[in-house]
Amino acid sequence: MSALKNFFRPLHVDGTRIALRDVFKAPYLRLAVITSVAGTLGYFIGGNVPRISGTTAAITAIVSVRHTFHESIREGVNQVIGVVIGGTVAFSVMKLTGFSWTAVLVAILSCFIAARLLKLGEEGAIALAVTVILVVGPYVSTDTIESRFYGVLLGAALAIIGSYFVRIGSPQSRALKAGIAQAHALARLLDEISKELIRNAGRVEPQLAVRWLSESEFISNEVDAALEAAESALAGSYWSPVISRKEAASIVEQVKLTEATAETVKSICRELLVTSGRTQKLPELLATALSGVLRATAGVIHEQAHLAAEQPAALADDDNVDWDRKREDAVERLKSLDETQPLLLGGSILRDAEKITETLSD
Repeated sequence: MSALKNFFRPLHVDGTRIALRDVFKAPYLRLAVITSVAGTLGYFIGGNVPRISGTTAAITAIVSVRHTFHESIREGVNQVIGVVIGGTVAFSVMKLTGFSWTAVLVAILSCFIAARLLKLGEEGAIALAVTVILVVGPYVSTDTIESRFYGVLLGAALAIIGSYFVRIGSPQSRALKAGIAQAHALARLLDEISKELIRNAGRVEPQLAVRWLSESEFISNEVDAALEAAESALAGSYWSPVISRKEAASIVEQVKLTEATAETVKSICRELLVTSGRTQKLPELLATALSGVLRATAGVIHEQAHLAAEQPAALADDDNVDWDRKREDAVERLKSLDETQPLLLGGSILRDAEKITETLSD
């Protein structure tokens, strides 16, 4: 039962249990259903409309459906351009040699050349080669090529339409939502660290430090994925009518802010791991002061993330009296220290907290 749940499981689940609406939100299931429908429609329409190859339409639809609308537009357009290039070269060879292994070889190689020019990558080249072979296959004539080419156009159009429904919401809004979620996760992690510094009187257990670093690295990877999605949406804004270029650009900047925050939080976790378990712990008063700084920094992250939900890349108010007061308290505690190790660790954590606040504040 667990394997079945995980098969349909979406990235995020509303509540503690998987409901039917969560299954419908699962990208894999939606991709499977929409691809199946697009391929079937292509085959059905091609089989009932003269001069359109249903088989070619179905296969083109299947290989062109993507997770996002703008990616599918690019894939569909590239499929058509690639078929024109590869098909023209292959058909010219066939006129000279007939349909033979030479024509097949030239057709496939021309697809890889076209894919290189169109920056489709290896998978795109293979998908393009499949489509071209379908178009200029055996027993080909001018009428056959025409019907198969129309099949490519139909399949690409169905894929573009279907891709619009694979993911809920626009690609830029999904990237923003993912970035904001990870910003809040970073804030919660800092808050947990601040509580532990007080609870354990300045000593950090190695097991906790390892878990914190692991969690910060996981969050950082999720932020990287969100940034990749945001940059993809920005690139897609040049040809997709559903993406605002200005909005996509601001979301890229917002996720970059979270990326910088994640890197600094990882630095804090590494410092705590290096010094964890040592006999010389942070003095209790310094630990309390740093705990306050980290808690206030977590508040700044939360505040900026809440602002970003309405206005991506908007900065938090730099007039943060609570954070300034806690920073001054930590500085005073550091000045009174004589031990080198606590001084270095405390100063490093304070600098990292300042870096986060300066990044996210106006």
